[in-house]
Amino acid sequence: MVPFGARGADPRAGAWARQLARRLVDRFADDTALELRPVFLVAMPEASSEAGYLVFGSSPDPDLAARYASSLGATHALTATYREGDGRALDATLVDSATRREAARVTLPVPADALHELEPALASWIARSLAVTPSTEVTAPATANEASYAALLEAMDEEVNATLLRPSDAHRADDALRSALEGYLRSARADPASQICEERILVLAAESLERGAATHEVRALEELITLRPSSWRAHYVLGQLRAEAGDANGAIIAFEHAHSLHPLPDVDVVRLAELYANAGAIAPALAHLRRIPEASPAYGEAQELRAIVAFQRGDLETGRDAFARAIGAGTTSWELYASHGAALHAKGELADAAARYREALAAGAPSVVRLNLARVLLASGSRETALGELDTLLATERVGEAAGHAHRLRFGLRAPDLERELERAGQAALSGEAAALDDAARVFERALAVEPDLWEAHFGLGIVARQRADAAAAQAEFATVLELWPDQPDALHELGVALLMRDDTNAALRALDRAASLRPDDPAYVADAGFAHLRAGNLASARRHLERASGLDANDPITRSYIGELLRVESEAGKRPQ
Repeated sequence: MVPFGARGADPRAGAWARQLARRLVDRFADDTALELRPVFLVAMPEASSEAGYLVFGSSPDPDLAARYASSLGATHALTATYREGDGRALDATLVDSATRREAARVTLPVPADALHELEPALASWIARSLAVTPSTEVTAPATANEASYAALLEAMDEEVNATLLRPSDAHRADDALRSALEGYLRSARADPASQICEERILVLAAESLERGAATHEVRALEELITLRPSSWRAHYVLGQLRAEAGDANGAIIAFEHAHSLHPLPDVDVVRLAELYANAGAIAPALAHLRRIPEASPAYGEAQELRAIVAFQRGDLETGRDAFARAIGAGTTSWELYASHGAALHAKGELADAAARYREALAAGAPSVVRLNLARVLLASGSRETALGELDTLLATERVGEAAGHAHRLRFGLRAPDLERELERAGQAALSGEAAALDDAARVFERALAVEPDLWEAHFGLGIVARQRADAAAAQAEFATVLELWPDQPDALHELGVALLMRDDTNAALRALDRAASLRPDDPAYVADAGFAHLRAGNLASARRHLERASGLDANDPITRSYIGELLRVESEAGKRPQ
């Protein structure tokens, strides 16, 4: 079957024709008596510098149509043209691939408000013409009315556009995807009982999960649920999208709705329990986990989560029982061993903690577990073994939080006296006393001679430079810290301050905004981000940040001075709040 062509003044006619052909393929997809396959025409370039493209919508002559059918091993080719003018109609032709001649021809009129009846009428004609009795129901309309069916076909066409544009034009692909989702929702609003629009929205949402790039799908699912509140699948996929987006509470609500409408598989119940546990709602998390039977394939995962929750709460006895059940069920994840190790570590059972951390590492745990193993070994008096673990960690991981802590721990083991001087030098640098800055800088330089990637020493040199009003040197040192530990909040904040000193407002704004997002409850970080927005002229954003900072600490004099400056600028701009 070749995608159908169209002739008419309505710009939607082409989409209707093309997607009517696709709907026919879908309609017969599960039929055992008759199989329809789509043929897509490809226009090949004449020169190597030109691109090829797909041709959607055509009405080839019988000979060419027969060749399309033969290429697929099909008995017939189906071509059609939807036309408007003196009324609406579809001219359809079946071509015998063996004789390359017309086997049947029909003109199906399309009365007003009856476009949705064209698809089953054409399906019935195909079956009669081929003397085939379909094994599935092919005569019922896909939707209850023309408005819903037209919106469905147009949405399907936009969906094809989104797929074709995605590799080359992400912006236009996104626009087409949004149009497709809006079209499916229009179709659902015109016929809330139709299953097809729900299916298409769910498919698009599932594809966005695979791509890891959901954009408009959450809103579409939310609106679909208002139209079809009993659709457990819509609630379920919405829960998945919200979970991927980090909206744990929203995901919990969606999964619970889905679960109330249709019991979820045990593996999804465990996932729901994990969302509860991560949100600090331990009681419902445990309630869900206790319902997972021992015969379930998800039993081991459920017991693992029960153990981890118990260990994190310091309940070693309950955690050990769940740990044993998880191990008995064949669960051996590094998280299970690491959480047990952390609980034992907190209780002072150092030998057992070290054993669990080693088991976690053998199961593929990240470097932070090796850091914790080194801490346990150090606490138990195994200094050289601890140093060996730190050397192993830093040999493979030089950047990040775990590496930053490992450098500091190794530095303390190699130079304990200098470590104490480093701590005093840090306090002296923050005090800003001119006489102490030179001594502090020398301590930081000595520390770097022992541990060149010690981020605290670079940070200290940055503070010294800022206290001396040397913004360029401060910027360089804080940038070095961020090379060693990307997204280190203190370094981001201080870098932003240094950039403000150099009047680099846009770069300062990015750094201070990021620092405030990492420390949302620190009034100084939020206030400084607000001041950067003020300097950039973003008065609404500045007000939001400064009001939040004031709510965190209403008596901070710097925040109050920033607010005073904001009021002055708003007044000059004629935007004084009422």
